[in-house]
Parts: sequence; C-alpha cells; structure tokens
Amino acid sequence: MSTPQGYVDVRDSWYYILHPRPAYIIVAEANGKTNFMAASWVMPLSEEPPRIVVALDKESYTAKLIVDSGVFSVNVYTVNERDFVYSAGTISGKDTDKLSLLGAKVSKNPATGIPRIERPRPIGVIESRVYKIYGDVAEDVYLVVGDVVAAYADEKLFNERFGWDLRNTKILLHAAGRGFTTNSYVYVARKLI
Repeated sequence: MSTPQGYVDVRDSWYYILHPRPAYIIVAEANGKTNFMAASWVMPLSEEPPRIVVALDKESYTAKLIVDSGVFSVNVYTVNERDFVYSAGTISGKDTDKLSLLGAKVSKNPATGIPRIERPRPIGVIESRVYKIYGDVAEDVYLVVGDVVAAYADEKLFNERFGWDLRNTKILLHAAGRGFTTNSYVYVARKLI
C-alpha cells in the first residue's frame, strides 16, 4: 500500500476517523466521469474485516458512479471547509462540473486506484471497494457496504490509540441545513457560487 506523504497509515484504527460523526465528502469515478457529494449517513460496520456503510440517495450521481465503478472514498474535513462541503452537497454533478466550479482537485491513490479529494486537502481519508450494495432496504436509498482498503489521517491531528486530537481539531459536524458545528459552536455556511 502507498500512504501519501504527510499522512500516517491508520488501517488498524480506521474507525476512529468517523468519530465524532462529521459531514463527509464521498468521491467516485466511473466511465471517465468524476463526482463528489456531501454525506453524513456514514458509519463503521465492522473491524474484522474492516467495513464501512454509506447510505446514499438512489438518484444521486455519485451513487450511480459507485454502482458502476465499485469503489469510493470518504473524505473528512474541518469546520474551515464548511462552505465547500455545503456547496458540494447542494449542487448536482449530473449536469455540472463540480470540480471546476468549486475549485476542487481529485487524484487517485496509485496503489488502490481509488479516487480521493486532493484539494481542498482532507484531514482523513478512507478508501473502499464495494462489498455489497443493498437496494431493497429502503425505497430511496442504497446501503453501500465497502471493504476498507486504505485509511490515512493527518499525522498532526490523529492518534492511533485515541483517534482525532479534539483539542486541536475542529471536525465539521452537520447540524441542519446550512448549520454546522464542532464542539460547541454553530457555523453558518455560505454558498460559494
């Protein structure tokens, strides 16, 4: 496995990346098309084998790309990127190039081939291959179960024993609508466009 420079390999404690429950950016790529979306319905499923579950609207373009490609990444941000995350969650990539519009850059892990956000830089990333997709659990949602194949976090903000250093990390938590919070504050996002 190839861990990018400036990160520490956290495969054995990848589930700490999901605590507390941040607002995530999910990235997928298929058939030459790349898209990303905001999602908060993400959770660890098991430690052995390491698996994650993402609940996605069946109509979302990112969900279609995940179904087509069989891979996706979950990207974690701080409250400083609330405008980006909010905008990513309110603009459809079906007919819009969100990468250009929001100034984002996506790259692929050379070892796994899984796309991830490079800019704005996330503080944590979980890369997954689809294990199963359940479409009959809810009428409007796919439950995507992924095998965790790589996980890495910012070495200055993450501790393998305890997870995020919450004294120095303000993980973006979605409250409702444009409202975001961290430990005790609510931040209101503005749409970038």
